[in-house]
Amino acid sequence: MDVLSDTLRVVRLTGAVFLNMRMTSPWAAASEPPDLLAAYFRLPSDCLALFHILVEGRGCIAMSGYAPVMLEPGDAILLPHSSPHTMSSDLHVRVTPVPMRAVLPSQAPEGIIEAQGGGPGAPSQFICGYLHCDQRFNPLLGALPPLIVVRVGSARPTGVDATGVARDSAGPILIVAPEDWLGMTLRHMTEESLDGRPGRADMLARLSEILFAEMVRRYMNNLSPADHGWLAGVRDPIVGQALRLIHEQPEQPWTVAELADAASVARSTLAQRFSTLIGETPMRYLATWRIQIAKRLLCETDARLAVIAERVGYESEAAFNRAFRRHVGYPPATWRAANEPPPPRAHGVS
Repeated sequence: MDVLSDTLRVVRLTGAVFLNMRMTSPWAAASEPPDLLAAYFRLPSDCLALFHILVEGRGCIAMSGYAPVMLEPGDAILLPHSSPHTMSSDLHVRVTPVPMRAVLPSQAPEGIIEAQGGGPGAPSQFICGYLHCDQRFNPLLGALPPLIVVRVGSARPTGVDATGVARDSAGPILIVAPEDWLGMTLRHMTEESLDGRPGRADMLARLSEILFAEMVRRYMNNLSPADHGWLAGVRDPIVGQALRLIHEQPEQPWTVAELADAASVARSTLAQRFSTLIGETPMRYLATWRIQIAKRLLCETDARLAVIAERVGYESEAAFNRAFRRHVGYPPATWRAANEPPPPRAHGVS
């Protein structure tokens, strides 16, 4: 079982590019809270990761707790938690940041929004997008730092090791060469965003999902032994084995002792190591993961509740109802009705 792929499948992380922003210096724009962005784009939850790619000129990203990041054309920044941040033309810009809503239409249109503004100076151009998770439980996003920077270039800045990763006051920085496929994907996204060909929005959505998955893989591969979190747990030989079993057979009535036997360690060793890296007990993780699978099945299938209960490891529909209500606050039938996808819109009908 590939735990990372399984998690991406169950939490249904979907990408979209929504803004082609061309500003002239001096300019500064402040991000919107994720709940307002979710409402603006009519998304079912505010679990959002934002990304910005600099196409032209120069740009600065600043957020609390981190050193400002100056970007060059081709560079990108990922904000997995949609943390409040400011985009500007320069590190020392002397203009008051306008809220991002000031450059957006009052209602989200179909396709990519074209926005412009600023002063009389040099232009900067960003393409901005988001990745949306329709489920609150997302161990993957929770395990990522508030920001990850991708720099495209052959030169390695001071402080960046041979793996191409720096850890400093600007957060993790992934260094990729222009000919590296991650660098080429960024370039392809830029070209696609500026091209008006049919299917542009869908192409950009798929590319942003691929970009995110590859950034996560590279970040995970360069975690240090001292790092904690879900990604560190996936890499850990002991906790990773327990996670693989949980994801591969969530319907099994696992105990901590059985998971420990499979990992060839003592029960206490697994329990302590799992809680240290993941932040919760194996049984709590199993219970929460079962509910996430159940949510996907409730949304994507018309299976009866008894069938879903059995598929996610509950001995009866009544036990499943109790567990679902305990985790979500509503019984599964109520949740399914509230999250039923809207019918497809008819073409040619006003």
